[in-house]
Amino acid sequence: MVSILILTKNEQQDLPGCLQSVSWCDDVHVFDSLSDDDTVKIATASGAKITQKKFENWSAHQNWGLAHINFKYPWVLYIDADERVSEGLKQAILSLDFTKSEVVAYEIQR
Repeated sequence: MVSILILTKNEQQDLPGCLQSVSWCDDVHVFDSLSDDDTVKIATASGAKITQKKFENWSAHQNWGLAHINFKYPWVLYIDADERVSEGLKQAILSLDFTKSEVVAYEIQR
């Protein structure tokens, strides 16, 4: 299994669909850049875990999240709020053997 990390900033329009597409995962985190819309309210209502921090730049924000958020699983799937995990991708993820120590990353065509 994997943990999910969704990076957000004022994503009330796109976040519900994104959260629905990862509802099969039991460890969903929304890493929010201090939104001033209903992003956090939507994420909380879905059961996602919320972390907030001021955005500096994309790579620093993503790396901070990976280093400081307490994920349930060692593998983390990053997605943006305007992205969706398709049924095919979900099935591919669920079929992976994450115990193979020689594998360090997977790439997904966007």
